Amino acid sequence: MLKKVGNSLYDRQRPSFANLILNILLIVIILIFVAEIIFNMYFMNIYVKGKSMMPTLIGAPTAGNNSILSGGDYVFVDSHAIPDYSDIVVAKTTSAEGMSYNIIKRVIAFGGDTVKIDRGQLYLKRAGEDEFTKIQEDYVAVENNDPTVVVNTFETHVVKEGCMFLMGDNRNVSEDSRQKGDFSMESLVGVVPQWSIDNKQWITSIYTFFEFTLGFNRLNSKMYGD
Repeated sequence: MLKKVGNSLYDRQRPSFANLILNILLIVIILIFVAEIIFNMYFMNIYVKGKSMMPTLIGAPTAGNNSILSGGDYVFVDSHAIPDYSDIVVAKTTSAEGMSYNIIKRVIAFGGDTVKIDRGQLYLKRAGEDEFTKIQEDYVAVENNDPTVVVNTFETHVVKEGCMFLMGDNRNVSEDSRQKGDFSMESLVGVVPQWSIDNKQWITSIYTFFEFTLGFNRLNSKMYGD
């Protein structure tokens, strides 16, 4: 009799298969939540607008009321990374009206480097070098770098110390260091890692579904680059 009672108590105390599955799911959810927090300590998501980084990054169009339409790429930005030549970065700048906003461009040169552009062809003389090097830019499409466009010829310029010279891949329309001057390293928001660019298609699909299909602004972390 005591043995039967003991077995009965053991059966009641032994976790059921359903409870085991629920516990596993709970642990997985907690781990995902913790991973999300850690990930967001280093990375932020950027929604690209405008045409300045085409064809590397597709920017969403802007409606007449300045609201952003769907169609742009989402990428991640590493806020702790140190930029290198040809990296895509996000930096803070100021409009003519004094409004602060973010732009997404490519690093062309750093402090002490000398830059010049002759009808769309970029030449770079790094700090300490004596001669210019003709830079091959495979990320710039021919149709986006018209040699007859005025901004695609740029006089010799020495980048200030502690600064970056930034340009968009769509040279015909990008507003960058050619108009705005050098960007200080303090203006740097972060660097777009290569893995984010390589996987932008599925990243964009996920974020577009949540942002534009469900109308859910993920953790309110969305920023815009132009």
